[in-house]
Amino acid sequence: MKSLRDICSQKEMFYVNTGMTVYEAVDVMAKNNVGAVPVLDEGGKLRGIFSERDLMIRCAAKKLDMQNTKIDDVMTRGVILMEAHDSYNDCMNIMKQEGIRHVPVRDGEKLIGVVSMRDLMAEDAEEKKAGN
Repeated sequence: MKSLRDICSQKEMFYVNTGMTVYEAVDVMAKNNVGAVPVLDEGGKLRGIFSERDLMIRCAAKKLDMQNTKIDDVMTRGVILMEAHDSYNDCMNIMKQEGIRHVPVRDGEKLIGVVSMRDLMAEDAEEKKAGN
């Protein structure tokens, strides 16, 4: 069974920095076709995550000005992290339990990527296909 490290090594990690506007974050997400981005401070430390759901609920539904609203004000702060050595199956179970679709993955203190439920479902399907 593949670890999250294996899955993260197959894709580039996109992120935004604290202090950026929602508009800038959405631009990064749209250009790279990702549904969520970790929000890092100047030192590269994880401060939150910003997802499509945050955009809908915390920005669009409240008619916020995305060009002037800082990502720090609308990101999700209580981020659930997974470890690089964790299995994709364990990650999928935690994501289901917590009702989330994206989770950052770290290796020690270093953030190495973000996995989505879609990534994990694809891995699960691939493993089942190989097992048959």
